[in-house]
Amino acid sequence: MHKNLRSWLFAGLLLAVASCKDDNNIAPAPGKYDNGFYVISEGQFNVASGDINFYDYDLDTMYQRAYSAENPGKKLGTPTTSMEFGTVYNGKLYLVGKYDGPFVVTDAKTLKETGRIDSLPGHDGRAFVGVDDSRGLLSTAVGLYPVTLSPLALGTKITSVDGEVKDMIKSGNYIFVMSAKDGIVALNANDYSLAKKLGTAVAGFVQGKDGNIYAASATQLKKINASTLAVDSITTGVPVFFNEWTYYNSSMVASATDNAIFFISENNKVYRYTGDVASLSAPFITLPAGQYFYGKGIGYDKAKNCLVLNSNTNVYGSDPNTTIYIHNATTGALQHSVYYEGYIFPGMAVFH
Repeated sequence: MHKNLRSWLFAGLLLAVASCKDDNNIAPAPGKYDNGFYVISEGQFNVASGDINFYDYDLDTMYQRAYSAENPGKKLGTPTTSMEFGTVYNGKLYLVGKYDGPFVVTDAKTLKETGRIDSLPGHDGRAFVGVDDSRGLLSTAVGLYPVTLSPLALGTKITSVDGEVKDMIKSGNYIFVMSAKDGIVALNANDYSLAKKLGTAVAGFVQGKDGNIYAASATQLKKINASTLAVDSITTGVPVFFNEWTYYNSSMVASATDNAIFFISENNKVYRYTGDVASLSAPFITLPAGQYFYGKGIGYDKAKNCLVLNSNTNVYGSDPNTTIYIHNATTGALQHSVYYEGYIFPGMAVFH
């Protein structure tokens, strides 16, 4: 039962808010998951499996373990696996686990599970990207695999890219993938054949409002023409954050309002690139002292034009004090902060 039942009795009296706040309930009443965002929880090693939390804008409430509430008896892995990645595609929420975690699909609006593959290649998943209404791709520590969406099934390993594949994005005729061996690789979307290798990178991908695909090396942004595959390199002057020890979805997002690309630096700063190197002369946002990004760390809610920043008071995320900071993505102004307790280990925020 809800710990904050009275909130629901008087929900009709509450005004919708445009920023984000806090509470610790289990799952919202019917009305559900339309106006808010999900936070994918890795789980707590040897204690609890991963799950999905949901922040409700209208009720200013963070509901923990919403997936478990909607799917009694089911789990997103075990206490020794890690749920790391999520994305919404064609009305479905696709979840990918690492360390022997599963590949799970739910309805994006109800969180009811609709498909699952428990055993992944190499027992180590990375990310998912949708290709069309019937196809997708799953990246793993041991290669790239085609996915049939309905019914959910994995095909035979794709031979055009070898070894670990991390983040991916589709644009037009190409799918851009991050290969640990070959850096940025462009594949033809029709048959997954190799189109071109585009150079080294440690983070990516996002698509800017200008239509270009952006990735990053440790000291440069890589601007890729999504049609011609031409690459421009922009020296950042600051280090681009990436986790060299384990997989997280890359700490980059793009604005849908203006031509701005955001990336994390030094685990506590956000930079905003707007096409001019001078825009990188100072941080756009700096976390409060003693706060550190965890997981992907940064998300963008296009419905609100705000940045959602996941932080913890421990650089390894191992403190029960978790905070989400909501900033205006155009001005950088802090709109709200959401404090909630628990060993959340937030992998990333996911938006409709």
